[in-house]
Amino acid sequence: MGQKSSSTGVPGGKSSSSDLSKLKPGDHIYRTMKGFAISFHHGIYVGDDRVIHLLAPSIIPTVSSIIPTFYPICDTCGYTPAMGGCLVQTCLNCFLAGEKLEIMNYEGFNFNLLQPKPPYPAKPAQEVVDTAFTLLREGFGIYDLYSNNCEHFATYCKTGHAVSMQVESLMRML
Repeated sequence: MGQKSSSTGVPGGKSSSSDLSKLKPGDHIYRTMKGFAISFHHGIYVGDDRVIHLLAPSIIPTVSSIIPTFYPICDTCGYTPAMGGCLVQTCLNCFLAGEKLEIMNYEGFNFNLLQPKPPYPAKPAQEVVDTAFTLLREGFGIYDLYSNNCEHFATYCKTGHAVSMQVESLMRML
């Protein structure tokens, strides 16, 4: 049987943020990537403490007999760090992985200059949630850092346009 993590989601404790009280279903959320100060992981908050997000392929071995022994499984949502390369629905704590929650501001100025907002208007919240669940069932294609990453997924759900402002900013610098 797999080792279960605490009820806080991922091993290592509970994530905290002052923005949790502002969180609503349909929000495009993101957090800093561990080890990368200027890179972010994106998802769609769908309510009930759940997030749908696109994971990069895992570099962790995925032999099913190894996973339960070495990699903890979240007892809230079943997530394990060995998952990757697909759309997943996890609890908010697994999505945050101990990092601070950020909510993408589609109205007005986005104060995080490292993560500019997409130049498209947001769709109604329920339509965003419905799109995320539809893509969870039907897929969003193969993960590609430059053309189909977690930010492409989140902005597609939120606006109908699959864009990554991180990738666009990086390409402008090259």
